[in-house]
Amino acid sequence: MYAKYRFSRLACINIIDMLQDELEHRTRRNHALPPSLQVFIALRFFGHGSVTDDSGAEPHGVSIPTACRAVRRVTKALCRRQNQFIKFPTTPEEVQQKQRDFMAIQGFPRVVGAIDGTHIRLTNVALGPTEYVYVNRKGFYSINVQLVCDAKYRILNVVARWPGSTHDSRILQESRLGHAFRDGQLQGILLGDSGYALKPWLMTPFLIPQTPAEQAYNSAHRTTRALIEHLNGQLKNKFLCLGGTGPRVRTAEKVCDIITACCVLFNISKDDHIQEPYNHMPDDDNPAPEAAADDDVHGTAVRNDIVRNFFTQFLWLAIESSAEKHPTISQKLCVANGSMTITFLARIFTLDHGLAVFSEGS
Repeated sequence: MYAKYRFSRLACINIIDMLQDELEHRTRRNHALPPSLQVFIALRFFGHGSVTDDSGAEPHGVSIPTACRAVRRVTKALCRRQNQFIKFPTTPEEVQQKQRDFMAIQGFPRVVGAIDGTHIRLTNVALGPTEYVYVNRKGFYSINVQLVCDAKYRILNVVARWPGSTHDSRILQESRLGHAFRDGQLQGILLGDSGYALKPWLMTPFLIPQTPAEQAYNSAHRTTRALIEHLNGQLKNKFLCLGGTGPRVRTAEKVCDIITACCVLFNISKDDHIQEPYNHMPDDDNPAPEAAADDDVHGTAVRNDIVRNFFTQFLWLAIESSAEKHPTISQKLCVANGSMTITFLARIFTLDHGLAVFSEGS
């Protein structure tokens, strides 16, 4: 069942029951397909990417036009349930739980989600006179999809409507999620790569870290934010219609609906406790650091506060712990102008916490 439809038998039954009323035809005229068969055809398409070969219509004994109509009906039904299965934490209890989950990874505080953009290819799609806006910086037609996930690889937000040439930072800026954070309606912070502008609610890495504490910040940021890249790999591996050449449909609108439907199904699979195979697909669609928007002065202050209150203290505790375990290593700790200056007599000293701190000037 998983190999054919990417879900367990019980999960397939649950999906059929959930969509039963919407997919049921009023009559059986013209041999109308039952909801169960429509769902299986759609799941087969999402998992294998086409209805024109043996992965779509043929195994279910229907024609290609019939299979296409079934996929469209199921896709629209799943999109209507987007707000039911893809929800951002809003209550204090939900926010605190997300923050604890992220904190347990690498000690990065206050994080409620990791954000990134990923490109879904458009192949043989009628784009009209504005097709040039769909060409991304890699030179192919695509939809740039904004995804936010939590520490357990659950999708918290998806925006699938922007052409490939749109910058990640603009998608966030124009999205309801970005507006909600700016208006103070959502709590916590997001982690984004250097393609995003630094905001009080969105932390990006230091382009050129100057101190060991900033290096520790970047290390924790990189490890924690990697979850969204892993999720991109899991999503495209589970639903092959999103990988490779993308969904074989005729309009960009249908591609966007299919992306949203797959994200809904992905979260349903998390409820079904399906363990997805780890498949980190490197995504180099992220913009170069110089493409980032201007950083916010308040965001810079928040980032410096995080470095000072969490990662400087982390370094101090880690060094003291390592010094107790390795008393033979000579070291000198001093505090100057409110910042910690560390000088090691050895050329390099690797802490037990996996952080390499260089001596002589660091």
